[in-house]
Amino acid sequence: MGIIVTLRERLRADTRVSHDAVDVAFGRFDIRNADGLARFLLAQRTAIGVLRRASATDPLRDEVCRAVDDLDADLATLGGGRSWVDLGAMKAPVDDHVLARAYIWHGSRLGTRMLARRWSDAADPSIREAGTYFARLADRSVWRGLTDALDAESGRGRKADRVTGAANDWFAIFEDAAGRARAAEIEARQGV
Repeated sequence: MGIIVTLRERLRADTRVSHDAVDVAFGRFDIRNADGLARFLLAQRTAIGVLRRASATDPLRDEVCRAVDDLDADLATLGGGRSWVDLGAMKAPVDDHVLARAYIWHGSRLGTRMLARRWSDAADPSIREAGTYFARLADRSVWRGLTDALDAESGRGRKADRVTGAANDWFAIFEDAAGRARAAEIEARQGV
């Protein structure tokens, strides 16, 4: 990549490693079987729960709250009353920014749209009954609007540093939630 001028370019370049780590962490779940899907949804629920608390006054608030409700409904469908392990409390980045939250949220919704294809390949039709979260597809025009806004912002200076740092912190939260869910999955299999 050449000289970074816009905040969008900066975010893409400076969060690449964090973004890739999240993709790997969530890619470890086999969302075509009930337990793998439940762990995936639990990790999403944990991280998005943190995002919901941080977005209490954001334009994202309603969307994020709906996602938490969707995840809760899907986990209830999969669990049939079974309570899922608590992955522990997680906190929002200390130096957060609304643009970082928007970047993470809308980007994750596009990623979920891609994962929905793999989820829909499940042989067990009961897996698709837990599809409320996957059914609410991302609106690509919202992503385009966000990227246009990020293209209008400088990739340099304190604001760009803050947004980029917060975005990396949010990626770390999602990666941590996936890691905790995966560890719980392994422990459950081993009877720990």
